[in-house]
Amino acid sequence: MVKTRQWILNKKPDDFPVIDGSSNATFKLVDTETPELKDGQVLLKILYFSNDPAQRGWISKLRDPKRLYVPPVEEGKPMRAGNVSEVVESKADNYKKGDHVRAQGGWSEYQVVDASLVVPAPPLPKGLSETHYLGALGLTGLTAYYGIKEVVRTTKDDVVVVSGAAGATGSMVVQIAKKLLHAKTVIGIA
Repeated sequence: MVKTRQWILNKKPDDFPVIDGSSNATFKLVDTETPELKDGQVLLKILYFSNDPAQRGWISKLRDPKRLYVPPVEEGKPMRAGNVSEVVESKADNYKKGDHVRAQGGWSEYQVVDASLVVPAPPLPKGLSETHYLGALGLTGLTAYYGIKEVVRTTKDDVVVVSGAAGATGSMVVQIAKKLLHAKTVIGIA
């Protein structure tokens, strides 16, 4: 067990998140310990968190949980986010101390997860930051790529119109359509 700090969802906001430190604050920083490491698990030190628009819906009182692709975050539980982490200790054959990985977890300094739920995050070429694993090379980029390439099946002869081009995924769709798929024309609408 390792001592760690976590940001937990203290109180679901009615409107904007409250960040004043009061008992009505949306989040609260708590001291806790990780569970004991078991066979097939890794202890991770979180290096970077993702910050995704969907997180706002996960904490909203007003959002219908049936409309979310993951369950909402419950009060008293750590806020969820994707992360890039370093393996601090391993009881799994496929990861060793010092490996960098991508995982899902809470806003915590350390977390214990099943090794089957993490993915390697090797160094990127040309000194690119590993934070790209949380954006262009994360769910945002994969969603954009799969949608424009596999679902829409865009070719070099197509005119592509992206209605949400100002958003995270839409902006990636524009770049993939232009730079990777070489669509004839790409039109982005905010």
